[in-house]
Amino acid sequence: MIEVTNENFNEVYPQLEHALKNANFIAIDGEFTGIEGEDVKNSLFDSVHERYENNRSHIQPYIIIQFGITAFRRLQNENKYTAEAYNFFLLPRSIPSKNRHFLWQVKALEFLSAYKLDFNKIVYQGISYIDQDDEANLQQQFKENTIFENVEELIMYKEKDDFRNVVTQVFNWLNTSSSDTDSFKIESATPTLQYFMHKELRKQFPNIWTLSGNNMITVIKVPLESRRIFEQEEGSILETVLLESYLGFSKVFKLLVSLKKPIVGHNSLLDYMFIHQQFYKPLPKKYIDFKNNIHKLFPTIYDTKFLIFELREFLETREKWKVTSLSVLVDYFTESQGRHLILGSPVVEMLNNSEKLNEISHKYHTAGWDAYFAGYLFIKIAHIIALKRYGEIVSTKEITHTELMNGLKNYKNCINIIRGSTSHLKFDGPEPISTRPQWLYVKTLASTPITASQLRKCHSLVLLMQNNLHRSVF
Repeated sequence: MIEVTNENFNEVYPQLEHALKNANFIAIDGEFTGIEGEDVKNSLFDSVHERYENNRSHIQPYIIIQFGITAFRRLQNENKYTAEAYNFFLLPRSIPSKNRHFLWQVKALEFLSAYKLDFNKIVYQGISYIDQDDEANLQQQFKENTIFENVEELIMYKEKDDFRNVVTQVFNWLNTSSSDTDSFKIESATPTLQYFMHKELRKQFPNIWTLSGNNMITVIKVPLESRRIFEQEEGSILETVLLESYLGFSKVFKLLVSLKKPIVGHNSLLDYMFIHQQFYKPLPKKYIDFKNNIHKLFPTIYDTKFLIFELREFLETREKWKVTSLSVLVDYFTESQGRHLILGSPVVEMLNNSEKLNEISHKYHTAGWDAYFAGYLFIKIAHIIALKRYGEIVSTKEITHTELMNGLKNYKNCINIIRGSTSHLKFDGPEPISTRPQWLYVKTLASTPITASQLRKCHSLVLLMQNNLHRSVF
């Protein structure tokens, strides 16, 4: 797996682009700074619309800080998929005319710490991103020529003091250097600071030109005529470079959208809600608008959490499981009795990692690995369903990728709902009709009466107390 930070993003991007363009499907996963609100609680009787609205109110202050992408490709004439996994560290960057902020839930901080998340990489090397509204706003600032004054507001006092010293040094260099071939180098830690320094130095010194480097600006002497030619040739390159630095991971999001490849996740409703609000647009108030937007962005989606519940109808009772977390399911199919179910299934080979599957199981809740595990699980589930659905037709030959996908066509765009009035939502059609009861009747096995507070600790319920017929909502 390749870890991607702001330091190597531009270097890795062409490799990622090639992998995604050649993939048969792409698996994703996100790690968040929080998912829970203070007051709003989900109910076992939530409709899809209610669950969306609750989730929306929960997650708006939080962000994705680690995003995993794995590209899976079926090899021709082989019963094998290759996988290329990438783990992105994300952090929003200050942008002109907008004060960006987010919350980090202590519970989420503790959870990610337990799974060894490298917080230093997020803070010091996190990749920037902006949504479409922010991008349009920046483009408008470029058009109105107000970007420089807005950028200047982002420059810290210390950076401005340092820049004053730089101006003095450039002035002294111009007056003492006798050679026109000499150059003067200046460190510039951020793209925003670099843009500011380019503009301000060129404004103050008409007989110089500035060139960009890696966290560096090079100042050279030029005649006035050459200066005019450079200005004409450069055009808006500085603005384009600045915008690219703000876009960052948003380029990856746009690439995923443009490719329209099948996207796989595990229990992925929140992933798509975060993706929408972080890289596309703020979450709409109505579920139907969110649903239409996601289907437009990603027309083909599969959720392995939903698939695993559907797989149960094909299995014997002894082969079913109670816990459906990603780690439990992967272990079930690799280390437990589930191995016999995937005999003859395609091999999955990780191209950019030397560790074996049973050696990386401790890396759950790292977004890159969880994306890989979701894709691995997808292949195994698809194989079992194809065997059960097609029977003897495919039992004596290798199942093609097309046959695997055809076996799953009834499950496309169905996303698992945790403890709601329906088991799932459907992005490309009518929502399923609820088969859940309107009431749950709760009774203790012992003679000791159960209290509302005890039930409240278990789950969110609409409760009719047996003895006093008191209706409570939790």
